[in-house]
Amino acid sequence: MNPFRTVNLAVPGASSGLGNGYLVLAAGHHGRMTDDAGVIGWIREIVLDTPDPHRLAGFWAALLGGSPVEWYPGWVTLEPPPHGQRLSFQGTGAAPGAGHGVHFDVLVSDLDAAQQRVVALGGACTAEHVSPRPGPAGEQVFWRVCQDPDGHPFCLVTR
Repeated sequence: MNPFRTVNLAVPGASSGLGNGYLVLAAGHHGRMTDDAGVIGWIREIVLDTPDPHRLAGFWAALLGGSPVEWYPGWVTLEPPPHGQRLSFQGTGAAPGAGHGVHFDVLVSDLDAAQQRVVALGGACTAEHVSPRPGPAGEQVFWRVCQDPDGHPFCLVTR
């Protein structure tokens, strides 16, 4: 029995070495990464921009279940019920309807290697940030903002 799930995401013009134009992300139980297929990570969560993260998290919790948790000011995560997708809500400070966006956070074990893979596939990394929430030992936790070849944003994260 194969313990890994594979998710295929269409990336126009990309070559993963599989000959099908797909970037393959795979994750095993408890987030363990596979060493095959040249994957860089797996989708950790879907992030929605909003002027009011608490309100929007409450709305989605009422629809899907789960418990909203504020990880730090302006960032609320809906911890999913079993078999659910983790959703996060990022405060923008903008008026409702102004520039709302959606992006994926892709969990990776090595930011530099993941960035090199993104660029090799035709994407770009445009910025690096430090999380306001420190890591388990109080260390700084970095993440990188990237774009796919069509300009859709996503973030490379290590937790």
